[in-house]
Amino acid sequence: MRKFISLKSCFVLSIYYFLIFDVYAQNLDKLPSQPKVEEEPIPSWIGDFKKLDAKELAGKKEGWYATGLPLIGNDAVSGKGGGLMANLFYNGKKDAPSFQYTPYEYLIATGAYNSTRGTENYFVSLDAPYFLDSPYRLKTFIGHDSNLHNQYFGLGNSSLAPLQFSDRNQPDGDIHRNAKYSDFEAANSYYTSKGVGREAVSTQRKNEYRFETTYAQFFLDKTIHKIFRLWGGTEFSKNIVRRYDGEWTKAKDPYLGVDVPVQEDITNVSRDASNGKLLGAKGGNLNYLRGGIAYDTRDYEPDPDSGWLIEYNFNRAERMIGSDFSYLRHMVQAKNFWQPFPHYFEEFVLAQRVALTRVDGNVPFFEYRYLYSIDGPMGALGGQNTLRGYRQERFYGPVMGFYNLELRWRFASFELWDQNFQVSLVPFYDIGRVWDKVREISTQGYKHSRGVGMRIVWDQATVILMDMAFSKEDSLFYIDMGHTF
Repeated sequence: MRKFISLKSCFVLSIYYFLIFDVYAQNLDKLPSQPKVEEEPIPSWIGDFKKLDAKELAGKKEGWYATGLPLIGNDAVSGKGGGLMANLFYNGKKDAPSFQYTPYEYLIATGAYNSTRGTENYFVSLDAPYFLDSPYRLKTFIGHDSNLHNQYFGLGNSSLAPLQFSDRNQPDGDIHRNAKYSDFEAANSYYTSKGVGREAVSTQRKNEYRFETTYAQFFLDKTIHKIFRLWGGTEFSKNIVRRYDGEWTKAKDPYLGVDVPVQEDITNVSRDASNGKLLGAKGGNLNYLRGGIAYDTRDYEPDPDSGWLIEYNFNRAERMIGSDFSYLRHMVQAKNFWQPFPHYFEEFVLAQRVALTRVDGNVPFFEYRYLYSIDGPMGALGGQNTLRGYRQERFYGPVMGFYNLELRWRFASFELWDQNFQVSLVPFYDIGRVWDKVREISTQGYKHSRGVGMRIVWDQATVILMDMAFSKEDSLFYIDMGHTF
């Protein structure tokens, strides 16, 4: 097992690499070069590969403009809900040298969502690529999330066990393995007997817990020699976990089918906490230092047609800055966007992503499911960000890996109320797995999902996602802003 990198070492390494790349870039700028032809040359840190084509440039708006999306959700975990997401963009002036190379100068985004099952999400964020005409990018996020039905089926390999249930949730009932989630939930809606002379209990919330978090993130990166990005940041969060053990609820009588009041059984979170298998059963404060390096040649970040993003990053939670837990996460990922037939079928893009992450240390169980990349946060395996077709964060553990493939075919475009829209059909395939140790990684035991979706690109920088996904456990529909990757 590799030793942890200390806080001091992480900081020193980040400064060291930052200085090395900065000096390297400055020396490159001093090398002899051919005279520039442009009357107004673009800034030296922006690569030519980011230049918009004539059609995209003609449709790019000047100055400020806004986009928004009413959110209407019907998630199996969160229930039915509604809300709003809104984006406020500033693109600058058409005569600015960087106008034809950047997606926007500023993006202020905000959102609010509430569901019938108690899910609440509120956030506001700022993204400023090439902040104040410099090679630096500034990002900040502030938000509050609350979910009454977070999933917990164990950590690592134990979470991969297929769903199973007994008829009407009775100990002597026939066992059904490799079950659909809807059948699993239906069986657990009945109370179960704990044995002769003991009270019956409900298992409806056995695999769930309440989770609430309030967070603030700050992020700064620098583009070096046009294709490298070196970044660092921090996050502060307050997290609360509440469990359902012993709470009164209503469950069906297995013989009469009528609802009767019973208490919830001990939850999986409480059982694993008492057995020493997890930390953080009550939540806690988590404060991080983050850093990483990326190779980024994507032509247009919100909706790429070509290029690579290859990155390594680390997240370090540290008691020295007020965290209740100390641990270190490493993550590597690669994204590729490729037009197989650019001369004959330029509206077809093959998009792929592969990622692997490992975390060691004093890790609260709810943090195994939280990943962060240079493009922002994402969840563990399951849900719209990673393994579509499975419930949100259905699988997580110390080591996680996944692969996503999308075929994006832009088949239509139109204008409406002076707004430009492009529509893409997106069949996709996802695969992923979790492990307890890195040495256990193999080609066996992966979870698969597939589906088809649609993307509506609104004024180039706002992507509306709609996906229908299928797995062995579920069929799920997603609607959100932004590509999955």
